[in-house]
Amino acid sequence: MAQSVGLAVFLLFGTAYCVACIAWFTALSYLFKTVANRHPGVRLWSAELGYLPFNIVFRPDLLTDRGQRARQRFGRWLLVFLGSLAAGLALNALVRILP
Repeated sequence: MAQSVGLAVFLLFGTAYCVACIAWFTALSYLFKTVANRHPGVRLWSAELGYLPFNIVFRPDLLTDRGQRARQRFGRWLLVFLGSLAAGLALNALVRILP
């Protein structure tokens, strides 16, 4: 019985972190798509964006329609990443609490 519970926890833990890894790389790709799909004339290394190109995520008025869709998908995948990371950490805490 204890081995089957241990195996189930191990599989859940591995699944959570595999999903986190996939979500991280997917979110990163949508982040780059967001940066690439900005309105013409918007400079990435400008004071308008705080001299950091990824700040364009917080300025949807500077994005095209494709950029806004990529921004929404980036946000969703970022939430999936954080949720799966939290699930893995919760499983880790559960294993440490239980005997």
